[in-house]
Amino acid sequence: MSKKITALTAIASLTLSLSVPIKANEPQTVQAAQKQKSQFKLGKQFKFPKTWQGKWFSNNNLTPSPMFIHKSAFNTPWANDYVKVVKTGFVKGTKKYPWQMPNSWKQSNKNELAKYMRVTTRKINGNEWIILSPIQEKSFKNGFAFAIKNEKLAGKNHKILFQGNPQNGLVINQYSKSKALTNKYSTHEFKNMKYSKINPR
Repeated sequence: MSKKITALTAIASLTLSLSVPIKANEPQTVQAAQKQKSQFKLGKQFKFPKTWQGKWFSNNNLTPSPMFIHKSAFNTPWANDYVKVVKTGFVKGTKKYPWQMPNSWKQSNKNELAKYMRVTTRKINGNEWIILSPIQEKSFKNGFAFAIKNEKLAGKNHKILFQGNPQNGLVINQYSKSKALTNKYSTHEFKNMKYSKINPR
């Protein structure tokens, strides 16, 4: 009996000694995870107006149809990637914007950065555009420019979502909330908008 008690005591001591370093490592693991998560609070979350949210249809063969605009994110045209939209701020713990960070940082965090786009507004050709561009680039030339306008078709007003070149505002695609309307007017050019000569529509 004494041998059994001695053996059980030894097992208990071994178990206890093995569990201590595991417990000691837990706070560090949690802190590391929190640090990595908080590092990507890159700016204030942007909220699309309710009139922007939902399904948008296009007949452009290069654009997923429908394209979704969510409350604070959207599915990008062509690639259909889901990305969060933010008003860019400093990278947490620094006084630098993401595009001011060294290339080594951008490279090591490229997968996480790809989940975000930054929002800016710009007036081009008399229209107010929301421009969504890669968060790690200062230039918005690789971004998407969108504007919504009330347009009249067949005597009725409809909201049309225009996609334009972010540098010159020339329309390259347009969307409506109705698939039937899109099928009928996909190549229609509105007089108050300027269209790209190389128009993929």
